[in-house]
Amino acid sequence: MKRVVFETNTWVGSYLRVRDEWEKITCTYKEEEIWNDSITSIKELETEIKDFNIMVNIFKKLWLEQKSYQETYREIWKINNEIEIMINLWPGLNLYVEKEWKNEYVVRKYSELLWFDYSKWIFGSSFKIYELELGIDFEKINNLEQITFNNIEEIKNLWGTVQ
Repeated sequence: MKRVVFETNTWVGSYLRVRDEWEKITCTYKEEEIWNDSITSIKELETEIKDFNIMVNIFKKLWLEQKSYQETYREIWKINNEIEIMINLWPGLNLYVEKEWKNEYVVRKYSELLWFDYSKWIFGSSFKIYELELGIDFEKINNLEQITFNNIEEIKNLWGTVQ
């Protein structure tokens, strides 16, 4: 997948994202309650769009600052139209699992059925995984202009930067 992330002026921890997911293209407004490390800490509004490049250019015409361009791989498994289990691969990281759900009850139900240890879950941005897995300071990876499989060396240069 490819995505372009834009800064917003609405909320600390908020951003706009245009993402090409192969089978669909989405535009999302995300708001992360950075003080709330829980399953409900991220709010989002998302809609499907027709053209990745046009949406990116609309945001640029609105003078929104492009924060970064990112590439990842993802495989999605849907269970009973209740939950999506996504296997993600970000540049430099090991594979990890992400879940999308209708409500917290559904998440806990399928976590138990699939033997996921809820106590080890990480909530919020994927950049937290860079911090936990590689010791890359959240702000440094968050401010990287490109995160792709072609610039892993640049990402590796950030390893061990957590203060």
